[in-house]
Amino acid sequence: MTRASKPQTLRLICLTTSLPEAVKQGCIPAREACGLVTLPTNVGGFSLPHLCKPPQFSQIILAEDCVCLPAIPQTDPLSDPKGAPPSVRSGNAPLLPAGGPSPSQTREAPDAVPSISPEIPSTHEIPTTHIAALRDRDYGTWHGQALKNLAPEALHALLHDPDFAPPEGESLRQFHARVGTWLTTLPQEEAARGTIPAAVRPAGFGAQTLLIIARPAVVRALACAMLGGGPEMAAKLDIPPQTTSLLTHHAGHWRVRALGAGQETGPDSQG
Repeated sequence: MTRASKPQTLRLICLTTSLPEAVKQGCIPAREACGLVTLPTNVGGFSLPHLCKPPQFSQIILAEDCVCLPAIPQTDPLSDPKGAPPSVRSGNAPLLPAGGPSPSQTREAPDAVPSISPEIPSTHEIPTTHIAALRDRDYGTWHGQALKNLAPEALHALLHDPDFAPPEGESLRQFHARVGTWLTTLPQEEAARGTIPAAVRPAGFGAQTLLIIARPAVVRALACAMLGGGPEMAAKLDIPPQTTSLLTHHAGHWRVRALGAGQETGPDSQG
């Protein structure tokens, strides 16, 4: 009789990007605006106490409205730029959204960036998948509009009614449903894909770890889906830009391990 295999743990390390500059100016960002994050070469790794070992990613999942800029060269002589992920090493092309960069990408560089562990073998190319389902909410014809220019009743509905949808856009509830549907199918897709090849997986490293790069609102929607809450719960979860969150799936159950780690909450935390 063969021994049943142990359920595999799926681990999502979610890295939130900066918000488009328009958000800081009280506007709904243009549809083509992208959230940015820089992945520096840094020996410190993620600031998550739940991780006993530096993570090794089997895949990078990049929301279509987000961009990873090239790694920032470090002045620390102990830093090894060869240890950064191949796709984000300094001098290589950034990870761009499907359709190429937007004009705003050269202007909206984040002021502070999180740290990515360099513990990915330099010979292992990490597959990168652009996911449309992880885009931020679709505001339809309201993209690019200043909130102060909206009619008072329209602004109130946008901010307080999860079932309200802007013209040709989606409601907050529809946005959460879209993200939740993607999350539901993820374990089956990753089980079919398989784990990190044994040649590059440390001994005892059983979890499959994905790096999710998306805007803060998307990570909040993921957490709400795991906790069984609707969009009303999102306002109670503070996940600032340029922070990391840890979500795990084991034996058919999702678990929220950490949210918004690595940066104090500030005015830029809304997204």
